[in-house]
Amino acid sequence: MFHRLFLVVALTLAVAFSVEGFSPVSTMMKPAATSTALFASRVNAKKEKLKRNRENMRKFATPGRRGTSRRKILKKAQSAKARQLENEFIAKCFMTGPVPNEEGED
Repeated sequence: MFHRLFLVVALTLAVAFSVEGFSPVSTMMKPAATSTALFASRVNAKKEKLKRNRENMRKFATPGRRGTSRRKILKKAQSAKARQLENEFIAKCFMTGPVPNEEGED
């Protein structure tokens, strides 16, 4: 009877200590390649974040003025104004009117 009880207790302890959750933590052994796995995970997380940021930049980008700065817009307005003044001057130069003293030559 004592042998059976001892055998049951020994088997129970063996099963309990073989399960990882119930086993005591060994401070002498360090897990192998943990830093490498964490570093790879960190790199993947950074790549995923970069990808998410690019997608959000495209999603929330303001439409319209692509590549046109405020300076460029002001320069275009100035050149349009100068072009208009020049066209008005040229139009005044080539205006045709009655030739003076044309009536007296008949």
